[in-house]
Amino acid sequence: MPNLLVLGSDRIRADELRSLLRQDGHEVTWQRDTRGWQDREREILPEVVIAAVDSSSEVLNQQVSCQRRGFAAPILFVQNESGQAENPFLDDRLVDRIATPFTHEELLARVDALTRVRRVIQHVPLVPEQPATKETPDIGVVGKMRRAGKRVSSMLHTRLPRYEKPLEPYVEVANRVALWADRRDAYQPGHAERVTSFCAMIAEGLDLGNSETASLLRAAMLHDIGKVALPVEMLHQRSPLEDHQMRLIRTHPKRGAALIRELDCDDDVAETILCHHERPDGFGYYGLDVERIPVAARVLAVSEVYDGMTTTRLTDPMTSNRALERLDSFKGVSLDADCVDALVDRLQPVSRSLTLSSTAAN
Repeated sequence: MPNLLVLGSDRIRADELRSLLRQDGHEVTWQRDTRGWQDREREILPEVVIAAVDSSSEVLNQQVSCQRRGFAAPILFVQNESGQAENPFLDDRLVDRIATPFTHEELLARVDALTRVRRVIQHVPLVPEQPATKETPDIGVVGKMRRAGKRVSSMLHTRLPRYEKPLEPYVEVANRVALWADRRDAYQPGHAERVTSFCAMIAEGLDLGNSETASLLRAAMLHDIGKVALPVEMLHQRSPLEDHQMRLIRTHPKRGAALIRELDCDDDVAETILCHHERPDGFGYYGLDVERIPVAARVLAVSEVYDGMTTTRLTDPMTSNRALERLDSFKGVSLDADCVDALVDRLQPVSRSLTLSSTAAN
């Protein structure tokens, strides 16, 4: 049963929140005094901290950097619409908000989405697994019984919701998490948007269909969502990563795909994110054969590499022309040749000459 911590000095407001959340199957602890709230957090280890306060600074001023085990509980601010002017950002904790007016279902969906984010990040193994093959292997009777047992156990522990939750808050949380990942990363701000625009160029060059392109662009906006599980210091580390850090980096596509399946419910987007660090030569993160890499993932890989070379903050970024030359040298090895050609065709300056007619020349 999810455990939540509600912060706020207004008893009536807190009681309303506690009553609603308990009806949805949550255990709720109320902390009236926002001073020292992190001591209570360490005591009860909530999935989400819900702050029913007029000003986010009332809570965030008490936020202190400390060594935490695992992914810190997200903070959801429940505020009046006027409080939306505040938009705090923390490197080490996901901060979200919902403003009045909102329905009970919208609030519960928001809380559930944030709970799912934390659970996915906490529970996805650090050792990356290879994505499932198209041919499901025979796992035997024992394996099937174990899978059935897990499904039954999951059903027994699932609360019976009294409210039908809308899908929009889950998508909004996915976008919020992806934005947080983008701001914490080592690229210049706007990495996801730029990668998305390059994907659109390549999709046009490859003549992808509307549905496939739409799925690709959605994956591009969310492709690094799994990096929220990585320490920000590691993302900004200028020295070469050690082996254990590289193993951790390689988990982010898997974590990202798991988050999308929980929040966005789009298997095509999840598969693209899962495979966007695979390579034609088979030496990608999970070692997939080239035939198993979706076209959308190949497009995304080229777009991300190009933007990474031209906007990194860890080294001097390359010029566009130099980056395009590097892309050309990667064709068929670490990047898909057709996708590289499509991007180069659209970004390479075209030399134009003006042909004078013979009459004008005379």
